[in-house]
Amino acid sequence: MEKYSIFFRAFEPNDYLLINKWRNDPEIQKLTGGTFRYVSSEREKEWVREKIMNNTTDIYWAICVNDESQKMIGYTSINNIDYIHRSAFGGGVVIGDREYRDGISLIERGLLLLSYAFDTLNLNRVYGSCLGEHKTSLCLVKSMKYELEGIEKQAIYKDGVYHNRFLFALLREDYYKYLHNGDYELRAIIRRFRDISKDK
Repeated sequence: MEKYSIFFRAFEPNDYLLINKWRNDPEIQKLTGGTFRYVSSEREKEWVREKIMNNTTDIYWAICVNDESQKMIGYTSINNIDYIHRSAFGGGVVIGDREYRDGISLIERGLLLLSYAFDTLNLNRVYGSCLGEHKTSLCLVKSMKYELEGIEKQAIYKDGVYHNRFLFALLREDYYKYLHNGDYELRAIIRRFRDISKDK
C-alpha cells in the first residue's frame, strides 16, 4: 500500500478555529459547491461539536499532513450513509492550506475516502457531484473512475449565476476491479488527470 502524504482523523473541538477561517474565506469558498455565507466562530464551534457527537450517517474528518507536524490542512466528509442500500455521498472537501493545493492532497483524499467507504463501511455505491464550472473537480472525479450519471441543469445558484451540477457514482465491483488493475496508483491517476485536462 502506498504511503500517503495525508491522513484523516476525527474532528477535535478546537478544529472550529481553522474551519471558521477557511469557511469565511471567499476565495476558498469559490471552489466549493455551496452558497457562501459568513459564519460566526460561535456557530462554527457548535457545528463542529454536532459533527463530533452525531457521526452515524455523516462522518467528518480533518485532513492532516502525514509528518511530525500532523497539521490540519483541510477537512472532508462522507454523508447520507445508507446502511440498508449501502450507499453514501462522497461529501465535500476543503483544502484550506494553500501550500497543499497542488492536487496531490485532493487525489489522496479521494483514495482514502473510497477505501473507507468500500473496505470499512462495506458500501456498494459512492456518489458525488460537482459544478460544471469547476473544471479541476470534473477532471479529478473522472480520473478517479467515477461514472457520469446525469446533469442537473442550472441546479445551483452561486455568484449571481445558475450552474449545472454533474452527478457521478462509483460501484463497489468497479472500485475493486480498478484497484486490482493498478488504476488507483498515484502515478496512474495523475496521468489520467493530465490526459483528461488536455481534452477540456
